[in-house]
Amino acid sequence: MGVRFFRGQRTRFEHEFRQQKEIARVLRKEFPHEQVYLITNVLVANGQIDCIILTRNGPVVLDLKAFKGEIRGRENGKWEVSAKDGDIPLPNLFSQARMHRQDFIDVMIPITRKYFPHIGEQNLRKIGSWLYFCKGSTYPEGQIDFRRVKWFRIVTAEDLTEKLRFIDSGYTFRPEDMDAIVHELRLQEYSLWTDRPVVPQAAKPAAKSKLPAKKWIALIVLLLALAVLVGVVLVVPGLKVAAINLLQGVLSMTGGVVQSISKDALKSNSTPYDSQQAIVYLNGIRVNNAMAPVPFEQAAYDLAMARAQDMNGFGYLGYTNPDTGESAPGLQELYGISPPDEVRESVYGQWNGYTYGIEIQAIDSWLSDKGNHERLMEPYQGAAIACSGGYCSFIGVLPGVPDDPGPGGNITPAE
Repeated sequence: MGVRFFRGQRTRFEHEFRQQKEIARVLRKEFPHEQVYLITNVLVANGQIDCIILTRNGPVVLDLKAFKGEIRGRENGKWEVSAKDGDIPLPNLFSQARMHRQDFIDVMIPITRKYFPHIGEQNLRKIGSWLYFCKGSTYPEGQIDFRRVKWFRIVTAEDLTEKLRFIDSGYTFRPEDMDAIVHELRLQEYSLWTDRPVVPQAAKPAAKSKLPAKKWIALIVLLLALAVLVGVVLVVPGLKVAAINLLQGVLSMTGGVVQSISKDALKSNSTPYDSQQAIVYLNGIRVNNAMAPVPFEQAAYDLAMARAQDMNGFGYLGYTNPDTGESAPGLQELYGISPPDEVRESVYGQWNGYTYGIEIQAIDSWLSDKGNHERLMEPYQGAAIACSGGYCSFIGVLPGVPDDPGPGGNITPAE
């Protein structure tokens, strides 16, 4: 029991490390006999979450701010901190907290469905997203109504435990639920004090069966019936007709189940969640290449999906449809990307159609090609990846740049 530490990326800034240690000391004092996970530097669709506190009462997202003073800000408009050296202007921190909260909810939805569906996705809307400031900071009343915006708080080390004590998530996490979360986020357990990985890492939780029990039973009955049929036909030929009738009856009972299983396994297009997860994967690579993370953009996803479906429908792999002449730049306004913003595209194809993880395979393939590697590292303001059949399109959105050099990058087929 006690506090364990997990990370998505190493901490790069000294002020964040100081605040993480401060939070860890508070948690160790408050929860000496209760399992609590302190998670740091998790990449999500729109950037990086500084800190997540995972307790039996649910998770809380923390955005770390290394400022001390009187904090002023509302739901709309700019924020500022009145420090001893003067006012420090800040962007809208409420909007940042709301964005990180939604990103984390999007990540938690498939984990909830897989490991603890009894919690209910509606309870994920209760996840808190708080701003964590230095000791001595204050937030005067009358700015944001916390009774109405229950998920938002401004805290310091002085009142963090008090706020954690009154989390109302509507559910309770078991230790195995918390292990499932850190496993699905692909986090590394480490020592906050030495910065070294902890060995062994948290054990992989047992995944819930992909097929409900009733469907497994139906498949077993079907296989047993087939075995009986073969045995009857071989041993007692005279009962062949009866055995066939028996098999037909079993097939009529289980046919709907088998058809249902087949439909569950079929998928031909990326979903927005698939695209967001691919952008998270890409952002990890961008950070390692000293590039800022790029946020997922819905308009870029819609355009990328249109391009992937166009390639799949017409059976070509390229930047321009050879039959219609349509291309990503020509379609961008139709999907809400207006000049002077410009789009960049990379495309990928494989012969065996849509497969699980094709979005990640496409990124890996692009990274192996110099032109596409450079394309993925550009300073985009938004991006997305979408696949249809075996065709994938990456769309990055850039502010208008004069003397556009053209598509660039090589078309990348699968090996």
